[in-house]
Amino acid sequence: MASIPSSFTSKKEKILRDLSVPEEDYTDLSPKGSVDVAIIPLIRDINRLPGLVTTSSCAGRISVFVERGKGGKVQADITAPGTERALDGRENTSSEDKPGHDKRIRTEYGNKFVPKGGKGSGTWQFVSHDPLIFDGEKADKSLHELFGLKPSRTAINPSEKGEIQLVKFKFEPMILHIMAASLSHAQPVLAAASNAGFRESGLQGLRCLEDPEACPIVAVRSSGLGLESIIGYIENDGSPEATARSFVTEEYLQLLVQISNERFAINTERMERFRMKLLHLGGGQALGNPNLQWEDPIARRARKRAEGLERGKAAKEARKPENLASVIDDDMIFGVNTLGI
Repeated sequence: MASIPSSFTSKKEKILRDLSVPEEDYTDLSPKGSVDVAIIPLIRDINRLPGLVTTSSCAGRISVFVERGKGGKVQADITAPGTERALDGRENTSSEDKPGHDKRIRTEYGNKFVPKGGKGSGTWQFVSHDPLIFDGEKADKSLHELFGLKPSRTAINPSEKGEIQLVKFKFEPMILHIMAASLSHAQPVLAAASNAGFRESGLQGLRCLEDPEACPIVAVRSSGLGLESIIGYIENDGSPEATARSFVTEEYLQLLVQISNERFAINTERMERFRMKLLHLGGGQALGNPNLQWEDPIARRARKRAEGLERGKAAKEARKPENLASVIDDDMIFGVNTLGI
């Protein structure tokens, strides 16, 4: 079993202390400012395993996101101690808003400025970490109202710089960052992720090869379930508040939500498969066992195909007349012996 460096142990203890604070005192860089309820059981199970600790997570979400124009700045956000990345895995950067970038989007859900790929910034019009079910108060509200969108006008008014700010509907599946004590501790995580359908999982940086104090980070993710569609634009008419205008019909938004809800179910199933596989690897064989080798998905498919061909060849061999005759003779002998003849 690979040894666990003391540097990793101290980092894990600090992260677990931060996660143990009361919910009302915990904040992070996600729109909701806390750990998603749906992913808490998975996080707890991972953090119980030796040599592993979660550093950021998102259970999956439906969102309506407004892109900012070039040169837009990111308003400073509160970062929980020990948190290294935003929940969407992007680098956390912050700076003060400059004059001329203080417009707000009209929405009853409020506005939160967030990093966008490390360049520029944007606002979330709407975020849900659960499927959208229309009942109760939501039943009387259209998706346009829920997402803070106004009907479109015949002409699109770009900003003074000629830029068009787009409004996008997104579904993003689970993304999880796990710090490992060593590369051998990271191998079972990659194996479990690949087995569960998170095909784009991988290591983020290899500083651990040169720096003994650095720990590998495994990103568990899958882009195949993702969904993104442009649904509107921001009207800049010189007013203090910008307005989000819709490109699409209510029926189109309903279709996007229906598809996202279906993908939420697939995402939940994959999360559970990942949890079960990782716990199996962590319980059946100690994490960090150098004999535990991760198998590349392409190599695994080739191996499975070869095994299937071998089984088919054996079955074909058994169906040959001479082999069938041997089986019949054996059955006849068995029947004679049973009758006492």
